[in-house]
Amino acid sequence: MSKIIGMILAGGRVDELLTLTEKRPKAAVPVFGIYRFIDFVLSNMMHSKIENVGVLSQFRPYSLMKHIGTGEHWDFIGRKRGIRILPPYKGLRESDWYKGTADAVYQNLSFIDEFNPEYVLIAAADHIYHLNYQRVFDFHKEKKADVTVCFANPEKKYPWFGYGIIEKNGRLVDYQEKPEKPISDWVSMTVYIFRRDLLIDLLKKNALAGSHEFGRDIIAHLPGQYAVYGYKFYDYWSYARTIDMYYEANMELLKGKIKIDKWDICTNLVEGCALKDRVPARIEGRVINSYVSPGCIIKGKVINSILSPEVVIEKGAEVIDSIVFHNTIIKNGARLKRVICDKNCVIGEGVEIGFFGAHIPSKEFKELLNKGITILGKQTIVNPGVKIGANTVIYSEKIITENLIEPGSVIK
Repeated sequence: MSKIIGMILAGGRVDELLTLTEKRPKAAVPVFGIYRFIDFVLSNMMHSKIENVGVLSQFRPYSLMKHIGTGEHWDFIGRKRGIRILPPYKGLRESDWYKGTADAVYQNLSFIDEFNPEYVLIAAADHIYHLNYQRVFDFHKEKKADVTVCFANPEKKYPWFGYGIIEKNGRLVDYQEKPEKPISDWVSMTVYIFRRDLLIDLLKKNALAGSHEFGRDIIAHLPGQYAVYGYKFYDYWSYARTIDMYYEANMELLKGKIKIDKWDICTNLVEGCALKDRVPARIEGRVINSYVSPGCIIKGKVINSILSPEVVIEKGAEVIDSIVFHNTIIKNGARLKRVICDKNCVIGEGVEIGFFGAHIPSKEFKELLNKGITILGKQTIVNPGVKIGANTVIYSEKIITENLIEPGSVIK
């Protein structure tokens, strides 16, 4: 689609994911073992034949830049194809943070002008779904729309969603960002197609305002003024904004609700080694209803869990209902239940995590950790024999030596 350029909103940290986004943006958080959130939108762009893409990155962009690299794993290389990381800037002398999603695109109008497209597709980097944007583009042209907004109808509705009312002919007649009560069942996927000239005009006007978010400050004001249409998406979609939502999305993969093998999602290097070059998982123990990535060594028991590459589960260890990121070692006799364990952790012999106190919410994050999930940040080391209660969060690079960590604890 040479008439259209892609802009990916990848800058946000998302505080609700706690230590998982302590050192990386949400777009770079691992999901489903071998992927990261941004892989879904990049793969969608690739399959939609969008040839040039800008990635608007802000919070701790290094892991995202390392992951995307040259873009070759999504075929964004060649004479007419490319991908570019676009960090914040203003003018030639002054640096600044992006002030919002609309400001991020506004600061990079020169990137859009470079390719002279007729249309601009803008999409968030941190949602899970599979969609060929060509279908949305065809819908946009058929309706002769000025703007098209994509909507999903998830089972659960949350207050931080944007909601739209869509008429039978597809016309978007009302849009409200984060309303007190949902105005419909249709939730914004943060996927927009704009006429380029209209987008530029709207962004220039918004630049003079005090707030710069697409949903609240631009989309909400368009119905009635322009030809704005809502594209209804009926397949799986997840925002995974909170720890509970993130955990649930991963577990839905194990329940068969996400047909990931049919999505043809591409990813790049997995911890410095191409996925295709990794040795297959070596399973000498027992694995039940789990996703085990290449390079893992399983000598213990893994039940209903997702393991990223190079995870080692030693003999006598048990991992139950958990998500374990890259290069983590679970030592002999250690037991984990409902744990999200970040990269490069070492869980000592005989450690027990998440087996008591599931009814006791987090002392600091009561609304976010109250369902028995325990989180370990990057490079956490838990000494042998330690017992850690549920709803605990341990931030990165901590060494846990105390014999007992009470449920709901926060260690920073």
